Amino acid sequence: MHRIFALLLAGAMALLVVACASKDQQSAANAPPIEQPPVKPQEVSPQDRARLHQEIAAGYYERGQFDISLKELAEAEKLDPTNFKVYGTYGLVYTMMGETQKAEQNFRRALSLAPNDPDLRANWGAFLCATGRAREAIPEFDAAIRDPLYKKPEVAMINAGKCLAALGDMQRAEDYLRQAMIASPNNPAAAYNLALLNYRQGDLELARTYMRPVMQQNNPTPEALYLGMCIEKKKGDRQAELSYASQLRNRYPESAEAKAIMSGVCE
Repeated sequence: MHRIFALLLAGAMALLVVACASKDQQSAANAPPIEQPPVKPQEVSPQDRARLHQEIAAGYYERGQFDISLKELAEAEKLDPTNFKVYGTYGLVYTMMGETQKAEQNFRRALSLAPNDPDLRANWGAFLCATGRAREAIPEFDAAIRDPLYKKPEVAMINAGKCLAALGDMQRAEDYLRQAMIASPNNPAAAYNLALLNYRQGDLELARTYMRPVMQQNNPTPEALYLGMCIEKKKGDRQAELSYASQLRNRYPESAEAKAIMSGVCE
């Protein structure tokens, strides 16, 4: 008797719990939704926005759209006048526009903010070399080359080699260009400049050897094709000479090099 009562009581309690749970669920379903606080969009700092404008400016610089690049740089400078990359990019743009005074002012401002940045030092060296201050440029290239964080040491090596060749220091120029070939095997820019250097020194066989990696690239430059033509002309290989000349005319018919073919003059 007591056992039966206990079972009935347990069953009644279970039904009560289920009923209460059902009522709770129904109440929860009918209850108005709890309002969540609005999610605030993550704020972008002026420094981040400046960095974005600078990166866009650098992209337009690489495409030769200097006017748009300058507009992006102006926006970046307003947002963060302490970003050295903004002034470094200004320097590159103004250099290509031929405004050397503005270029130098901006390079110097960038260097005052980041005197040890290897990319900046390499670009400053290239500017010095291009504006007739080759001897000042070499220490800048060396500083960039020594920096383990510099991702493209072969670029500074090639520029140093070209700079020294312009000074007439052919031995040191060749040393830098060979270093570039070690750092970046078969680099077409390094190979071209080594070919040019050896051609001017009269070593036509070595010049021809260095032309091979230059011609392995998909689109050799008109300067490279003209040099190849001149090497073969002086070597007396008429067929190879005509092959270079034909490629030059077909690929770059409006280039100064293609128009110079008729003159028959090689440096």
